[in-house]
Amino acid sequence: MEKAKISEVFISYQGEGLYAGSRQLFIRFYGCNRKCSYCDTALDSYKSFSKDSLISKILGFEEDFNELVLTGGEPLLYADFLAIFLKQYKYYKKKHVYLETNGTLPDELAKVIGLIDIIAMDLKLPSSTGEKDDMWDEHKRFLTIACEKELILKAVVTGNTTMDDIKELADTISGVKGSPELIIQPVTRENNSIEEPDPEMLSYFSQYLKKKTAANVTVLGQMHKCLGIK
Repeated sequence: MEKAKISEVFISYQGEGLYAGSRQLFIRFYGCNRKCSYCDTALDSYKSFSKDSLISKILGFEEDFNELVLTGGEPLLYADFLAIFLKQYKYYKKKHVYLETNGTLPDELAKVIGLIDIIAMDLKLPSSTGEKDDMWDEHKRFLTIACEKELILKAVVTGNTTMDDIKELADTISGVKGSPELIIQPVTRENNSIEEPDPEMLSYFSQYLKKKTAANVTVLGQMHKCLGIK
């Protein structure tokens, strides 16, 4: 793949997970292979970048940043492009590469895993996403590769999230070596169609996951939504 569709390149602060507050350079890739009901990223335009034009764009930022974030959409749809681009990026910059992904494309991850430093992986709970098909098998395959790197897991919880999905989540991450970081993220209400989780149920979910897994479980919302930034 010689070019990638990119919606925007910008510097901002990480708003989710353990790196919340870190100043980062974001590359937002266009397109996604999932359609989650709570998705808060409207991608309606893009520009096509070659690896050289994207490198030039990044080097044009004078502001300092801590990590380069690949986000979307779903960046791994452009795995072949990333395999070439990231090699060139690492020649110019020593900043860590932080991948934000829905964790459903294990074969694509395998193409770039050696060039990624940090993986923030979503675990898609069908009762939260509103999608009929589940991704548990894909998530398990993805985790066997992703665990080679610093790994942050995230599951969005809504008012529709079921205990069955929480149990599947526990089973899915039980094979991850060590004590992975797991963020339980209550949905940020963007419209009336998405129901926020009940605080008591949210607490019960987190306590169950702490008991049934070796993960470090944290309940954490979206900081950037509170601050009104990207």
